[in-house]
Amino acid sequence: MKTESSLVEQAQRDILQYITNNSDSKELPKENDLAEILGVSRVVVREALSRLRVLGFIETRRKKGSTVVSPKLFGVMNTIVSSGLIDQETLRDLYQLRLMVEVGLSYFIFANKTEKQVAELEKIVEKEDFYKHQEAFAETEKERDQATKKLIEIDVRFHSKLYEMTGNKSLQDFQHILRHLFTVYYHKVENDFHDRTLISHVDLYNAIRTGTPDAFRMAMHLHLMPQFVNMGSALDHAAEK
Repeated sequence: MKTESSLVEQAQRDILQYITNNSDSKELPKENDLAEILGVSRVVVREALSRLRVLGFIETRRKKGSTVVSPKLFGVMNTIVSSGLIDQETLRDLYQLRLMVEVGLSYFIFANKTEKQVAELEKIVEKEDFYKHQEAFAETEKERDQATKKLIEIDVRFHSKLYEMTGNKSLQDFQHILRHLFTVYYHKVENDFHDRTLISHVDLYNAIRTGTPDAFRMAMHLHLMPQFVNMGSALDHAAEK
């Protein structure tokens, strides 16, 4: 005898199959009609539709019923990451995945970059240089903290721009989800972090402007090296968020 849970799972699969078989229509039958088609109760259909809604396969509007939509690739992942319930092992996997992806961006950036994007990247590194100066010569702890906060924001903008320059929307969605978990300026690293960064954002910008994909890939590898070394501290910081 099937449990209600297994009935819901089967109904979920059957609804997806129904969608595939009726791809010309974006509208799903009403719950009563769908229950009759699938040979299950309306309660089971309602729960199956609810699960598909969470996964991003359908949208339901009052008095208009359920409509089939194209699910966002990282939609569920966004919900999971935002929950704050990710364990340390999963955080490590996500952190490593982010580093793998960023090292591999080079060929896509060079294939799709525009002059406008390169100019926007230049403005970002100019602003970063200003706040690095502010941070280095701050007279009070408050001023230093304010400058560091700005540097965090700029770091996010710089790396976001790199993802944008690939022209890959799914990669941009992935980076958007993870960017607030993992930033360069996590607060548990040593004070001489900037000095230990072998390749700066300015160096990366110059590699994009005048270099080659291979040169940029090597530069990105060196740029991210401190994050490989300080992975434990970064994961501790992300876990606290």
